[in-house]
Amino acid sequence: MKKGLLLVIAVVISIIASLSGCQDTNSIKMQQRPQNVFLDSTIVEFANVSFEKNLNKSGGIESAIVGWLFHNIAGKMISAKIDVKFYDKNNILLYNDSRHSVSNLPSGYTEKSFSAANKVTYDGAGAAFVDHVVITVTEK
Repeated sequence: MKKGLLLVIAVVISIIASLSGCQDTNSIKMQQRPQNVFLDSTIVEFANVSFEKNLNKSGGIESAIVGWLFHNIAGKMISAKIDVKFYDKNNILLYNDSRHSVSNLPSGYTEKSFSAANKVTYDGAGAAFVDHVVITVTEK
């Protein structure tokens, strides 16, 4: 009887030990990436990305905004140029913004908050035709 009880206790402890573990509460949780935002890079990956279209008072599309947070996967500190291109459904370039960059991003680092430095707004006449966005990140 004692052997059976000890066996049951050992099995319960083993199950509890195998189900318990460390929980990472400090990392950014990846939200589902919008299907129309693509990343072309071998040095970073998306930690988070957003895409939205803003409407004017009459209901027309006034602007398209894309934002991103990167995670450095290069295995070294990087500085990079960021090129953001907005395309229509026929893959015709509507707008290109290559003013953005990231400097001295440590290996394994993940950006934590959206700011003006990692958002691009296209509010041109063709904003209503934006179908998809391609973000290209290349090392400087």
